Amino acid sequence: MGTAKLHTLSVKYLMSCKKLLQDTTGNLLVKKWKSIEKGDIVSIEDYMLPEVLRIQTEGFKNGSSEKLIKYSKNSRNIFYVVKSKDKIVGYCVYYLKPALSLKGFEKKSVISSIATDRNFRGKGFAERLLRGSIEEMKVNRISSVLLYVNINNLPAIQLYKKIGFRKVKQVKNICGQKENCYEMELRLI
Repeated sequence: MGTAKLHTLSVKYLMSCKKLLQDTTGNLLVKKWKSIEKGDIVSIEDYMLPEVLRIQTEGFKNGSSEKLIKYSKNSRNIFYVVKSKDKIVGYCVYYLKPALSLKGFEKKSVISSIATDRNFRGKGFAERLLRGSIEEMKVNRISSVLLYVNINNLPAIQLYKKIGFRKVKQVKNICGQKENCYEMELRLI
């Protein structure tokens, strides 16, 4: 085996170990999560998943239903739906990402997916989901929230800016194959 191939395999192995460590630590953080009352915003339950998947399919051409199903089982207490008259009209799911910085250990959150039923867009549901989630993140001492948004999704970008997110950089292939998106961040601490 050549040196270059050995180096590539070593890097892949180390990256997979890092991801496993982050996932394990993130899952431990979720188990200690303190929830707050958010009115019409509730944690997902199994019977809600088909409606959430419908909203995801409607909103994202590259959405991963497998990922949402996994989060609904493993991260139930940080996977929210918002209701209007008992109808699910949107959802927000995020995961926790521990990070080391000059300040030491930090808990970060990454919004994996957020969407609103097309018939309920522009009525404040996504904003309420975000604000409710952010308040809970503050209670749980999350240092910052990251998200990725397609550069052409102007309504979402405007919403994120209104809440206080700022553009960090432009990246490719995170929002979909050969698509450009912004990484945006909201510092909480």
